[in-house]
Amino acid sequence: MSLQENWQAAQEQDRQQAEADGAGHRRYAKAWELHKLGVPVMSPNGGPDPALTEAALDGMLAAEQERRASQYEKFARAGIVTVFRALDVQILTCDDIVYTIGNHDPLTRTNSSRPLGLLAGAEAMVTDGPQSRGRSALLPLAAIALDTKAVADAAVVFPDGTVHIRELHGNIEVREAQEQVARFNALADAAAQETTEMDPGQVVRLQNLQGLKEAGLLSREEYAVKRAEIIASL
Repeated sequence: MSLQENWQAAQEQDRQQAEADGAGHRRYAKAWELHKLGVPVMSPNGGPDPALTEAALDGMLAAEQERRASQYEKFARAGIVTVFRALDVQILTCDDIVYTIGNHDPLTRTNSSRPLGLLAGAEAMVTDGPQSRGRSALLPLAAIALDTKAVADAAVVFPDGTVHIRELHGNIEVREAQEQVARFNALADAAAQETTEMDPGQVVRLQNLQGLKEAGLLSREEYAVKRAEIIASL
């Protein structure tokens, strides 16, 4: 190989390396952006999941932005939101889903709240410190300990086994969480009672109604009226 050919080969190798480095930097930046948005894309070693290409990350970013925009509209239409700040969850009026408490930003028209699970069948509790992620390992804190307990967990357990946990610090926060546990469980019990009283046809009607509302085909008022009609027919 001539000197000229060696030089050209070295130039091509440098170009390819520069392209690979640039792609790697872009891939890491997009993965980090998704990580900040709460989308799990990082591997245990701190880098992006090797299985995710740059194109896949682009698609995930677009999907997350679309989800947040849709969530913003859903919360804006809901009107009243019942917030359980000590439990780190919230419930929309005329909605049977429990959400995390995210950022509702009118400027960007996005909402970062995430659905956790069904309200019906869910159970909130204050537990004695860090717990495993399973219903069987969660033990409610005895009421007698509320005045002295300074560190605990607020946990919401869903029928599918999902557990949402928020750390509590200070007995004031622990007592506040315990009060919110009672209110949350009352709503969950009422939702479960409604569900058990329905026949399968009514459940399907409610699911279809919810889908129409989420698609923006029914206003909040129209949804509330139709839902009330179905409930009244029990």
